[in-house]
Amino acid sequence: MSISEWPAAPDLRRDTISFTFRSNDYVGHLVAPAESAGPRPLVMVIHNYQGLKFFDVDVAEYLARVGYVGLAIDCYGNTVPADERTWPKDASRIEAFQKQCFEGMVAIDHDYEKFRSLLQTWLDHGLAHETVDERVSAAAIGYCFGGVAVLEAVRGGLDLGGVVSFHGLLQTGEDPSPARMGVQRPPLVTCENRYNANTVVVIENGADDQLVPQDSQNRFFEEMDAAGVDWSFHHHARTPHGFALPATLGPPGRLHEATDRRSTVNMLSLFREIFPGVKQNPVSHNAAGTSIPV
Repeated sequence: MSISEWPAAPDLRRDTISFTFRSNDYVGHLVAPAESAGPRPLVMVIHNYQGLKFFDVDVAEYLARVGYVGLAIDCYGNTVPADERTWPKDASRIEAFQKQCFEGMVAIDHDYEKFRSLLQTWLDHGLAHETVDERVSAAAIGYCFGGVAVLEAVRGGLDLGGVVSFHGLLQTGEDPSPARMGVQRPPLVTCENRYNANTVVVIENGADDQLVPQDSQNRFFEEMDAAGVDWSFHHHARTPHGFALPATLGPPGRLHEATDRRSTVNMLSLFREIFPGVKQNPVSHNAAGTSIPV
């Protein structure tokens, strides 16, 4: 059974959340368990460099099927229009597509205060939704750029019980890819870190991911240890960048099923730890279509 064969779930609740933040318009998608389940913990889902798209909403639905409220958030707004975030079928449009997506990324991740404030705004909107148990600290997961985002949330002191980074960079604003796309980087605007040492950080990293060299890893370990943050780092053998993304996303999707499976299991284990009052429902495949032990 793959994602296309998920059993019908008409009782899942699906809502759109939208707001304006610093003159930009943002739209996200929330998927919650059936109303009879009562309020559940919130898990924010943060997209890769392409922006919020179908896969991220599928991840939110997977989380809702497991038993949480999934909120797929948008970090680009109008910078990358919602209908221009999937890989072009026309090869002549690929270069412009890549450039636009990277412009969206550097517009947010080069200003730490803006980045953290946007994430906090999404968290506030998610916690205010009637399906969410606002008494419980939320969680956040992210892919590539989204992996950077969840770590920036920890540095910003957001009230999160746990975060998971899937093939994400470890330092914000250091992705070398935009330079290759001819994107002009704005100046890096930093701000004071206010680490939330109560957040459990889980890193799922591919050993063959050249965007996360050993120096980057060492700096991350030292930073988190100095801040008193509880972290674990899973280094997966012979695994590339993009290992949790399906081929339906185009070249960014370099699904490595064994690593995606183990990473998903690690995420679910974290959620059992930080959300002990919520029983997880067995779901045989995740949003990438990878089979998950149940």
